[in-house]
Amino acid sequence: MKKGAFLTCLISMAFAIVTSLYAEEGQFVRVTEPFANVYEFLDPQSKIIMQAKKGDHFELVYSGTSWFQVKVKNKVGWIERRAGEVVSDQSGFPVLSITLLLIMIAGTFGGVFVFIQRQKTAEF
Repeated sequence: MKKGAFLTCLISMAFAIVTSLYAEEGQFVRVTEPFANVYEFLDPQSKIIMQAKKGDHFELVYSGTSWFQVKVKNKVGWIERRAGEVVSDQSGFPVLSITLLLIMIAGTFGGVFVFIQRQKTAEF
């Protein structure tokens, strides 16, 4: 393998590792219902810590089958899973999808670069 192709592959791999670490750093729950109660315990009969509105974001602590455990006002609370969705950041920008797209583009350019280099060496 040529030095340039190796360097391209190495840079692509480093980029993939760094961006995937960043993308998984924090997960949030974005409220999708007009209003959703955040409960103190995993019980709809427990005290309501707050009533969240559509678009609010909370740091995800745990994701269960029916409930999300989230951080709210320096406390931990519970919100029903049907009332929200997990997102990569508070802006709702799809960080992981963009990261995967950039990795695919870098891999494609790396592959094209290697192909061109091999064609050049085969001609001479």
